Parts: sequence; structure tokens; C-alpha cells
Amino acid sequence: MAPKECTMCHTPRGILVRCQTDESGKWNFVCPGKCWQSVSGGVEDAKGLEGQYPHYRYGGMWKDRDADGPASAKKPRKVKERQKKEAAQRQAEVQAAESPDG
Repeated sequence: MAPKECTMCHTPRGILVRCQTDESGKWNFVCPGKCWQSVSGGVEDAKGLEGQYPHYRYGGMWKDRDADGPASAKKPRKVKERQKKEAAQRQAEVQAAESPDG
């Protein structure tokens, strides 16, 4: 199977994120970098960002299994740690906004 093109930038990629991005409900394949961040805020299921990305729905990863060499769809540890920090910060902001002192 050949690499698929990113729905947004049309660049052929060996790994893409399958997701819905608008009210049409159509499944798209987007690059796991800037294109995916622009439609999801860089968070699976747009957790904590539902107001900004109301139509976003994560549908898994697509991987070209015939690509030369190993290709991993796993997130690096640094990315996981950064996303945990960002999620905690968003949660703290929500709690601060909801508190009567806030």
C-alpha cells in the first residue's frame, strides 16, 4: 500500500491521523504534525478543547505497512509528558474560572 496524502496539505505520508473535523462527519487523514494540531488542538479527542473544536473526533492512526524501515505511530515520551502538563494546566484554568473567588 502506498502512502496516503494528508487531506489538508496533500503531502504523502506513511503515518496519518484518521479524524472527523467538521459537521459533514467525513473521515479525513491528516498529518500528525501541524495539520492535526490545527484541527484538534494537538490533543486526542480534543479533551478540554471541545468549545474550540466541536466537530473533532479521533478515529485512530493509519500506517503504511509497506513502507521501508520501521514506522511507529506511537507518541514519543516527550510529547506525552507535554500533553499531560497542558491538560493539567487547562484543568486548573477551568477550575479557577469556576471557583467563586476566580
